[in-house]
Amino acid sequence: MEQTQFGRYVIVSELGRGAMGAVHRAVDPLIERDVAIKTLLPNLPPEIMGEIRERFLREARSAGRLNHPNIVTIYDVGEQDGVAYIAMELLEGKSLQQILRETPRLPVATIAELVAQVADGLDLAQRFRITHRDIKPANIMVSADWRAKLTDFGVAHVASSSMTQTGSALGSPKYMSPEQVTGQPVDPRSDIFSLGVVLYEMLVRRTPFERAGDNTVFAVMHRIAGEAHIAVTQLDPQIPTGFNAILDRALAKSVDKRYQRAGDMANDLRNFKALPAGAPGPATDYDKTMLVSRPPARPAQPEKPDAATTTLIDDLDVFSKGFEELQQANLQAEAAELQRKEDEIRRWAEAEERRRQTFDLEREAKSGATLTGQRRSAALDMLKQKVAERSAVIPGDQTRRIEAIGHIDERLRAAFRYLSEFTTVLNEANPVSDATQGVMFFGDRAGVILGEGFTDMRTRDVHGRNCADYVTFKYRVRFPNPEKLEVTGQEAHNVRERLKALGVKYELTGRKNDLGQVTRATFTMSGPFPCQAVLRGDYDEPGFTLELVNVRHHGPAKLRLGPEELNDDVLDEFGTWVLGADEAFERFLKRRA
Repeated sequence: MEQTQFGRYVIVSELGRGAMGAVHRAVDPLIERDVAIKTLLPNLPPEIMGEIRERFLREARSAGRLNHPNIVTIYDVGEQDGVAYIAMELLEGKSLQQILRETPRLPVATIAELVAQVADGLDLAQRFRITHRDIKPANIMVSADWRAKLTDFGVAHVASSSMTQTGSALGSPKYMSPEQVTGQPVDPRSDIFSLGVVLYEMLVRRTPFERAGDNTVFAVMHRIAGEAHIAVTQLDPQIPTGFNAILDRALAKSVDKRYQRAGDMANDLRNFKALPAGAPGPATDYDKTMLVSRPPARPAQPEKPDAATTTLIDDLDVFSKGFEELQQANLQAEAAELQRKEDEIRRWAEAEERRRQTFDLEREAKSGATLTGQRRSAALDMLKQKVAERSAVIPGDQTRRIEAIGHIDERLRAAFRYLSEFTTVLNEANPVSDATQGVMFFGDRAGVILGEGFTDMRTRDVHGRNCADYVTFKYRVRFPNPEKLEVTGQEAHNVRERLKALGVKYELTGRKNDLGQVTRATFTMSGPFPCQAVLRGDYDEPGFTLELVNVRHHGPAKLRLGPEELNDDVLDEFGTWVLGADEAFERFLKRRA
């Protein structure tokens, strides 16, 4: 049952949902104010609920202390029926991530002012010694009158985390500071570096440490720690040279050479036309901006990087090695835990079988007590023979049963991990489909945009073992430009109700006859239209069922996969098929259930 109220706040509608929480539009009836209610999902796995809840409440404590026009306002925090919630300012507008995706180019003056506003908010956070740790376009909301608001203080002040669930990383790799990627202590100057990355991306539509050909996480992290950024004026000569000076300071590898206060960065941004082209202070080879058209002359002897740079690179190597070792240790621990559970189930099954055998023998012995000694002996001999036959068969069957359960569970969890990572990248990239997508009312359409992905997994008890039950993968598609749908007046009501149920926004116009009756109605919409895939495990007849709704093709589809078919290659085929980049997965649709 959907929650209709949190505390005194009456829920109006759901605005969005992620892997761990949801955001609702609500009304505070006491003062008739619209608010946003952010909640935790109540059915998160218990092993991560504690840390997620602490991060959730930390957001309320961190942002709740900050009263600033460029930071989202926290009104209240509470708990209802075991669900924690935060009541906060309802932000009307778009995220900076959406604006960058939808707007080809922003005026440099607008860019400077928006980033300066965020810097103003960070300056107040600095006074309270609060480090945001996850400055990125998705966490900056922009209103219709171009006022920036910094959101999501959920990772503020977190020193470490072992979480691996989707969206739980301490910062997003492309926007991390050198201190973050090398695992060093951070302070508010780390946020200044991340804001510099955002400024760079707004100016040239790419982050400073992305390079053509290799943008893996570790490649980007290595560059953050040890490579210089390319001057924005080198990438776009129309950009005023004053931005080079701002970015030289904001993106300095050494925290001591960065802006020490975010307010100083805000002042420079509002006066970028008066700034000199170069950085105001000296910089090391790794701190200064790299001008690719005029490389420095080769020295007579190879020049060694300074001690600070060497330390950063060494720290990153240690961090990378430690990360790999941690991953390996986690895998070994998971395998050991899986083996332990299988051993427990096997021992339980063997004990149950022994008890059943003893019971059967005693029952048969009692029922045959009136037989003659000769007949009783024959009956017991026959029973013993049946027990021996059963003992030779059941343990092997039980072992195979346990192995089948473990295999189904492991493949569902592998699918969840793959789709979680797929969802994260999908939401960052918002790719355009390489193939047609079936869209309700419109048929097959090319060039649709994919986004708003969400992945979830639910578990259930299977013979005393907590196993994955099903994995849900949802996403939405939208048209790059509004499309028109024209229907008769009689059809308009049904179309309107269907779009409302799907949460698709639209504009409606109509033509009326002389009697005032609507004869034709035109719906104008971009979407987004929902798509869903649910992968279920069958533990009774080992295998998998995949239920699709509007995935590549309009309407539902259901198909069966054998226990060995859901391998890593098939998961990747499914992902590329969703993107429209490959049709190999279509072969499975021919066996629809």
